[in-house]
Amino acid sequence: MEDFLRIGVLTSPHGVRGEISVYPTTDDVNRFSELSKVYFDIKGEKKEFTVTGCKYKKNMPVLKFEGIDNIDDIQKFRGVDVYVDRQSALPLEEGEYYLADIIGFKVISEGQEIGIMEDYFDNAADQTIFIIKCNDGTTKYIPDIDEFVKQVDLEEQCIYVQLIKGM
Repeated sequence: MEDFLRIGVLTSPHGVRGEISVYPTTDDVNRFSELSKVYFDIKGEKKEFTVTGCKYKKNMPVLKFEGIDNIDDIQKFRGVDVYVDRQSALPLEEGEYYLADIIGFKVISEGQEIGIMEDYFDNAADQTIFIIKCNDGTTKYIPDIDEFVKQVDLEEQCIYVQLIKGM
């Protein structure tokens, strides 16, 4: 289980006072206004930052951090992933899971293990795509929709999928 959960990616500075836009990778974009601290992933290490302000521009959060007061200070963080610790994560509803928690799960299709859930990404259509490292050395990209992902079993650590020809 991951200690940190990614909630966004820092994109571009907003103005000259050290604010930056965030591309959200969380289901609830409004969660940013409730943050007091976040972690930046800097070369594989999580560094804590205190959030001192949040506003929204075109439905994207714009954050301000303590000690970052001009465009030059924030510019170096473009493209950096933003995380919260598990205690600050949004609570889950029944049947929900954090994507970070299913990385490494076995992927089963038609009763056969085809590979391991290696990672995921969101495409331009706000669709989550599972990256499956297959036992035959190939990689499959499976959209996280009911047509393909039939069940995620947290206890058994398995993802049951239905593939179509060409997948």
